Amino acid sequence: MKVSIFLHKVSEWRHKLKLSANNFFLLLSVAVGIVAGLAAVALKQATGALESLFQVYERSGNFVLLIAPVIGILLATTYTWVFRKGKLGRGISNVVENINTKGGYMEKDKMYSHMVTSSLTVGLGGSMGLEAPIVVTGAAFGSNIASLFKLTDEERILLLACGASAGISAIFGAPIAGVLFSIEVLLKKFSTVHFVPLLIASAVASVISQLLYHGGQLFYIFTQGWDMRALPFYLLLSILTGFYSLYVLKSITYSANVLDGIKNPYKKALIGGIALGGAIFLLPPLFGEGYHTVQLLLNSDYTRLFDSSLLFKFHTSQYALLFITVAILLVKVFAAQLTVSSGGNGGFFAPSLFMGSMIGFFYVYSINYFNIGKIMGVDKLNEPNFIAVAMAGLMSGVMHTPLTAIFLIAESTGGYTLLVPLMIVSSFSYVISIYFHPQSIYQKH
Repeated sequence: MKVSIFLHKVSEWRHKLKLSANNFFLLLSVAVGIVAGLAAVALKQATGALESLFQVYERSGNFVLLIAPVIGILLATTYTWVFRKGKLGRGISNVVENINTKGGYMEKDKMYSHMVTSSLTVGLGGSMGLEAPIVVTGAAFGSNIASLFKLTDEERILLLACGASAGISAIFGAPIAGVLFSIEVLLKKFSTVHFVPLLIASAVASVISQLLYHGGQLFYIFTQGWDMRALPFYLLLSILTGFYSLYVLKSITYSANVLDGIKNPYKKALIGGIALGGAIFLLPPLFGEGYHTVQLLLNSDYTRLFDSSLLFKFHTSQYALLFITVAILLVKVFAAQLTVSSGGNGGFFAPSLFMGSMIGFFYVYSINYFNIGKIMGVDKLNEPNFIAVAMAGLMSGVMHTPLTAIFLIAESTGGYTLLVPLMIVSSFSYVISIYFHPQSIYQKH
């Protein structure tokens, strides 16, 4: 069906139903929620299928991990240069730029190009996440649907935000966090009338995702709430996540241009992919999004950090466990940046949550192992609680989105009883980060 015929039929249908402009816009937000939800499901399914090809369990050393990232980044680079002439426009910062400079207009190819390149990158081991690509994809659907019906720039930006919210909602199963993300990052001029279309798109996408993909939350946490006696330890955790956020932001700045001297994109992909593969071979939890590792930590299954590692023979040593955790915390940010710098595609949501879980684990495990909690009259701190809360703290510090971080963790883990410590840690981490580093990761890039 030609576009002109389709638009004519829609116009006739709208006239018969006597739909006002506002009601028609709400229907468009439903449509955006559906397509963004379907896109998120397709992206997760494609990435999962690729990951399963390389999930070869080895007790000590998995040489497949050396090769997979190279293949993924080379394939993503090939697609980018063959079909997009090297101009892909990665990251959420590009969506923000389109809002600020182009009235929310986004190219049609972004409705699929980020899905292709990110699934190849992350599915084959690239140390990034799928959330930024699905935000770009959902936003592109919203923008182009708005352009199709000749909406105003203001309406296009709002429908773009609906697509972004829907993408976050579907990928995490967190509809409220999806709405808050658009408010904190995309919609600088926000009014309460924006809530309804954002909520509709986000809710619809969540339903689509639950019906067709995992049918529930992203992570599972076993908690009975939090102990008031642990409050000082949550305050200390907020300081730790705040300053570790600064380490992440500064490291990204210093490592962003590490491969810029290599002009040939395929040579850059090969060198960067080999370096990334080496890092993943030495520290296997760096492979892909890392959500499997996050769930292992929430399950208190800590020795699985040694799976496929050359250090597997030390998996019963608590000191070796702390050592590998520190190593991962130091290297992860560079692995993530290397993934993108070498030509891959992905977002920083997943690395933030992954690093947050690791810093939270290191913190609470050290306190419990050395019995530091007894100083405050606490025999043992609840480890999954602190791991989950630290995820929100780091995300808030790196992205400067405290509200999104709080509700994302509450929704994606089911840990609503942790709202107070989530609020405390996210808020203080955000304050520390923004004081020393006013620009978020999106503003910086």
